[in-house]
Amino acid sequence: MKSFSLAIRNPEKSVFFGKVQSLFLRSETGEIGILPDHAPLAATLAPGPIRYQLESGEKIKIEGGDGFLIVKNNRAVILLKP
Repeated sequence: MKSFSLAIRNPEKSVFFGKVQSLFLRSETGEIGILPDHAPLAATLAPGPIRYQLESGEKIKIEGGDGFLIVKNNRAVILLKP
């Protein structure tokens, strides 16, 4: 199964870094789904769950807040505000 790199950071620490199969989260304009080979994207995030599936198939759900998402070259970076 194809995957992409995901990094989730807040100002204090790295929350997650690894390979995932999918990512779903809330932006200011609605729900966003990211899969491998997604087109480049920059978005402002809204509070809500961040859901991602690891390469192993395990599904993870964490609570997200305001922040930013950047997707480029099979890498997604989420920067959460304090």
